[in-house]
Amino acid sequence: MADFLGIKRERLSWATREGLVSRNSDDSYQPEIVTPAWLKYERSRAAKKSGKSELEKERVRLTRAKADAAERRLAILDRDLISTAAIVEKTKTVCLRIRNKLLLSVPRIGRSCYAAASEKESITAVRREMDILLAELSALKNAGPPSNFEVVKDESVEGSAAG
Repeated sequence: MADFLGIKRERLSWATREGLVSRNSDDSYQPEIVTPAWLKYERSRAAKKSGKSELEKERVRLTRAKADAAERRLAILDRDLISTAAIVEKTKTVCLRIRNKLLLSVPRIGRSCYAAASEKESITAVRREMDILLAELSALKNAGPPSNFEVVKDESVEGSAAG
């Protein structure tokens, strides 16, 4: 019977002791009874292994995900990876600084145009003020983001907008 099932004789005697397969009273095996019982045992063992391997795969996937998350946190701390919140905050700061520089340049341009004697002098004064503004904006690039930010309000801009 062991040869028929493709297993060793010791394995067949173990299965008999464990009650997985049954023996006749004359110590012989009936193939039509033993074969389905042995197949049932093998299939249940294979199902347990496959279930265990699925659990093991899930555990490995979860461990890998935790390791990846820890690496990302370390990269953020080491400044190798920049979070989107930091990028948005820096962009907002730079935009506010540019806006303030532009708002402060409007009264200067208005004063230089008002004080000009001719249209040509007025255009020259505006170009000069724009060059100063561009130089100030270029200096912002090299200075980096400020540690503390203060919005500057120009009273002449608000007064001229109201008037």
